[in-house]
Amino acid sequence: MSPGQLRDDAREDRLTLRRCQAVLQEEDTAGRRALIPKTPLGGPPEETRFVTRPLSKRIIALWKFFEWGGIGILTGGAPVKTIAVVLVVTLLGFPNTGPRTEKKAVSPYRAESSAYIVQGKDAWTYVTENRSFRFAEVLDDTGNYEAPLLLEETYHNEQTDGMEGVRGNATVKAWTVKRGGEREVRWTLKETGNEGRVQDRFYRVTAWGCCDVPVVYSYCSVLTGRKLYVSNSDLLEVRGDGDGPLAARYVAFGYAGMKELSQPPQLQYGTDKKIAQRFSVVSSREYYDAPQMFVSTNERVEKSLDLTGSRMDFTIILKYQDGVELRVPVAADAIRPDLAQLPKGYSLRAEE
Repeated sequence: MSPGQLRDDAREDRLTLRRCQAVLQEEDTAGRRALIPKTPLGGPPEETRFVTRPLSKRIIALWKFFEWGGIGILTGGAPVKTIAVVLVVTLLGFPNTGPRTEKKAVSPYRAESSAYIVQGKDAWTYVTENRSFRFAEVLDDTGNYEAPLLLEETYHNEQTDGMEGVRGNATVKAWTVKRGGEREVRWTLKETGNEGRVQDRFYRVTAWGCCDVPVVYSYCSVLTGRKLYVSNSDLLEVRGDGDGPLAARYVAFGYAGMKELSQPPQLQYGTDKKIAQRFSVVSSREYYDAPQMFVSTNERVEKSLDLTGSRMDFTIILKYQDGVELRVPVAADAIRPDLAQLPKGYSLRAEE
């Protein structure tokens, strides 16, 4: 190839490059036209969103330019090296920028976990301290999402050779996440337990059971961190009229933990923000002899109820393995201890 031909090819490449740039700029301009506000007659401007064309559509538009004869690929008018130059410009020279792709650098949240062994005189103690983060979307009372929460969870667990069970403590910190990645401390809770998770608008901390000691679930409000229910089984939910989380009622029953096993278990009733009523179930039974809990509106027992469109009337049923059964009615959204059906030797004692 002569020097003159090389110069001609170079000029053709530069011309092709400028023409392709013009095509891509026209594509960008078409996207930016959405920024011009449309003003209806006699009304405020309509809000429009700027949506830049994705890279794939821009390449298609560029290919149409070739196909329609702008360069003449179909007739063999464009050399391969010209196409390569054009594609490089398409991919690198014109990044798809716009309001939706702008990213603001935010410092990451970090936590450190650890594990170690404490060597005692007679036994080793194995210690783990696990820290982690999670984001949680929480509903407000009307059922709309509030600002997301960032939770930092720390679980410190110890297990010693020759000893049963795993001793554990939980610390959970919650931050409200604002625009721009800023965060503001919302609450901190500390509870005896080995693990936990978000459940609806609760944060549930679980203390593992061991031998004849039952598992203990502590339900705290994810809105405030305040401890609400303590149960040895999952909460029972009864859905009533209304919108949002406050239309639900919850029933819990159980012992508060190893230190409270000498105290009577408690029956609790309320919402996910407040316990409305609490009763100790007084009897001669031991802590390891725990009943199953159900709710019912007839002879059929359930683990949950939907009373939408009906009065908040139902019965809480505690069933022991030996066949003893306690029936505690809820009428007009309140526990009625005076109407409870209790065998001899059982009583309900109201608690604050």
